[in-house]
Amino acid sequence: MKNKLFQYDKIIFAGICCLLMQFNLRAQKEDGKEWIPQHVQQYNEKTFQEKVYVHTDKEFYLAGETIWFKLYDVDGYRHLPFDATKVAYVEIITKDLKPVLQAKIAIDSGVGSGSFKIPFSVNSGIYRLRAYTNWMKNFSADFYYEQGITVINTLKSVPVDNKTGRSLYSVQFFPEGGNLVDGLGSKIAVKVTDQNGTGIECSGTILNQRNDTITSFKTQHAGMGNFFLTPHKNETYYGVLQINNSVITKKIPDAYPHGYIMNVSDDENYKSIKVTVRSSENLSASLVYLIAHTRGSIKNVQQNNLQDGEIVFSIDKKNLGDGISELTVFNSDRQPVCDRLYFKQPEKEMFITVKKDQENYQNRKKVNIDLSTSDQSGNISGNLSLAVILLDSLQHIPENNIVNYLLLSSDLKGRIESPQYYFDTANKDAKEAIDNLMLTQGWSRFKWEEVLQNKTPSFDFLPEIEGPIINATISDKKTGHPVSQATTYLSVPGNYFKLGAAISTSAGSLRFNMKNIYGKNEIILQTNNYHDSSYRVDIINPFSDKFSSYLIPDLIASENWKTELLQRSIYVQADNSYLKEKKQHFLPVEISDTTSFYGQPTFHYNLDDYTRFVTMEEVMREYVTDVRVRKENNKFNFRVRNLLFNTFFENDPLLLIDGVPSYDATKIIGFDPLKIKSIDVISHRFYKGAVINDGIVSYKTYNGDLAGYQLDPGAIVLEYDGLQQQKEFYSPSYEKDNQLENRIPDFRNVLFWLPQIKTDDNGKRAVSFYTSDLKGKFAILVQGITAQGLPGSSVAFFSVE
Repeated sequence: MKNKLFQYDKIIFAGICCLLMQFNLRAQKEDGKEWIPQHVQQYNEKTFQEKVYVHTDKEFYLAGETIWFKLYDVDGYRHLPFDATKVAYVEIITKDLKPVLQAKIAIDSGVGSGSFKIPFSVNSGIYRLRAYTNWMKNFSADFYYEQGITVINTLKSVPVDNKTGRSLYSVQFFPEGGNLVDGLGSKIAVKVTDQNGTGIECSGTILNQRNDTITSFKTQHAGMGNFFLTPHKNETYYGVLQINNSVITKKIPDAYPHGYIMNVSDDENYKSIKVTVRSSENLSASLVYLIAHTRGSIKNVQQNNLQDGEIVFSIDKKNLGDGISELTVFNSDRQPVCDRLYFKQPEKEMFITVKKDQENYQNRKKVNIDLSTSDQSGNISGNLSLAVILLDSLQHIPENNIVNYLLLSSDLKGRIESPQYYFDTANKDAKEAIDNLMLTQGWSRFKWEEVLQNKTPSFDFLPEIEGPIINATISDKKTGHPVSQATTYLSVPGNYFKLGAAISTSAGSLRFNMKNIYGKNEIILQTNNYHDSSYRVDIINPFSDKFSSYLIPDLIASENWKTELLQRSIYVQADNSYLKEKKQHFLPVEISDTTSFYGQPTFHYNLDDYTRFVTMEEVMREYVTDVRVRKENNKFNFRVRNLLFNTFFENDPLLLIDGVPSYDATKIIGFDPLKIKSIDVISHRFYKGAVINDGIVSYKTYNGDLAGYQLDPGAIVLEYDGLQQQKEFYSPSYEKDNQLENRIPDFRNVLFWLPQIKTDDNGKRAVSFYTSDLKGKFAILVQGITAQGLPGSSVAFFSVE
């Protein structure tokens, strides 16, 4: 499997990974300073990773509303838009991990967009929206994009906060670098959360086993804090915390008798990082290494000997990438002994300027916006998405954006509370909070044990570089055993039919590479044995069955929401009643290639250009002279002329009708030729994957619907949801007087959604829309990324009076 994967995408993935690696290593003898980066490079080349970010129009919805979203697919190293992947998977999942809505979204040049209409059957709650690609399914579900969205169904009961019930608290201690060591002072971070994973502010005291007070601490933002402790031999330490009316005691991790600790701090000018490494063994000449990498790209490598059990390294921040870097200490045996994360505020990003023509507007008036994008060097083109939403007690400015996700949340495990808080460089408390976050949620995508073992991983899921991959299994109906070496065809009949072919593995696995399949379809699967109908084919669900540790909090509705919810519910029902048809418009699917899978046929016969015969046998014998028709034992068979040698093939050709294989030429001969619009003939040996055919004879009906042709007995017909066809966001115009005076109410709280915005080479783009009948404060939310991988986000406001 793994060898096939790398052969399958050798050019694309190897090329991308080579561009992404910034450390060009020469083949020299293995001293430690070169050996470790070399393993990192090899690991990255084998485990290329993607990141997916989803920009939703808002985060608070009522049943009956539509969730609009845009996906950004980037490489996991430099955040460049990733053009290789063509499909992403988006799901809305309940707290008990049951999918409510699912869609396959087409990706082009690293972006795609879609929508979900929230049904009235759902319960109120906070749902998990997640997105990933087929390739990402090879890794932990913690790598998937996830966010919470609130859905309220006013037609069902809504849970209200009655402030009763006892909260459950979690207390965790995290020594800096990973472990405590006897006699060595270390920073210890603490995190306190409730049952929903929400941070709790509290105070605590550190005691030893004799109840002596050692130190104290307080948690602040997101329930995080820290303190220093020097553990001593045969001592046990506990944290005693006062949380509301509860007292909680939690044991601190035991110290090791020997080992290493690390401490990371900024220098006085905040221009470099000081990394202090200490060892309890007081090894004066022991060699240690320090490796710093940002998302797998090596940024700094240093080595030095311990002096009196201590060494101090200095790293210039300019050498680190923006966002999260991992700092790892290796001992002289090249084994990792200390590890932690460090966050660097972004120095490079895309700046998005939103210029409005007014600050205040009336109802049903035009809003003109000029967007401009730039970076530190000047104007630059950007790929953006834009939402204009009403701000009220239900909907606030979303905390998530593409900048804080790519540079922070995507490289940490679990839910990050208020991620934008950590990007406030003017807030001194935010600096300490981000360091606490690095210590308490210091999980990394990077696993040193896998890097150093230098093992080639095995992948079960291929990247979908052309379109959806449909996986299936084939088994014997009687025994249930898998069937190997079964040639199987998958057809999507139609005017522009699709056909896939596969030969089953020893495990009965089938893989069909398909593209440009949109909406709901009937797919037809069948083997090439007309007489054998004892096979069962099952399509494998393409959506992931793995789930992350992302904790979704319970929904507790505020009593203050009642009035707003009632009003919003009326607005939603009115919109769905008056504007139902206008909200059902779909954008046309661009079919760039309308030719059949076999390309241009050798011969094409448009039967309406000929005198129509009433039997197919006459048509074939009189017009289609490059197909020989013979009858033996009351059965017909076809042979296609091999144009290369001007002889007829010895084996049956592949017979198709609207893209569906037929294995009975007699049945084709008996079909009404007046229902056939055209016939294509391929007069050479044709290879479809591992399947070889001695020519093709393809019949097309007028409507691409088989025109009553009876499928072969062994055919299996299944429903299949292809790529989601994009809905068009309804944005009314009030330019004319009759439109302005239209008495149909306009209660849009999302005034505008435009997922595909590209600023020009000068970084400019103009956008306009109209206000609705609602008054209040509105936010213009713009996010996006440049071709160079620079993310950007901006918020602007206006009022409707």
